[in-house]
Amino acid sequence: MPFPPRGAVPQPKQTGQPGCLSIIARLIWVAGGNFVLLILLAFIVQQKTAFSSLDVIFWVVVAALLFIRFADVKWLHGTGSESEPATMKDWWRYARLLFLIAGGVWVIAHALLLLFRR
Repeated sequence: MPFPPRGAVPQPKQTGQPGCLSIIARLIWVAGGNFVLLILLAFIVQQKTAFSSLDVIFWVVVAALLFIRFADVKWLHGTGSESEPATMKDWWRYARLLFLIAGGVWVIAHALLLLFRR
C-alpha cells in the first residue's frame, strides 16, 4: 500500500533517539573507562609488588565497562558504531575485544614490572 487511506492523518516516524542515560553510558564505555584503565596501568607498572589492590580495581573497572555496555544495549537502546541500534552481537564483540586488549596490556604491564624490579 504505497499511499495512506483518504482522511488518514500521517503519523511522525519514531526515530528512536538515544536518551540521556544512553549517551552517558556511551561516553563511559567508549572513552572514560578506557582512560581510567590507562591510568591504573600506569600505577600498576610503578608498584613495588607484583600484585596489589590496583590489579583488583583494574579488573573491577573492566567488569563495570562490560556491564555498562550490556545495559546500553539491553535497556538503554544504545547504538552501534554506525548509529544503528546495538545488538547483543555488538556486546559480545565489545566484550571479547575489551577482554583481549585489557588482558594483554595487563600482562605486559606486569612483565614490565618484573623486568624493571630486577
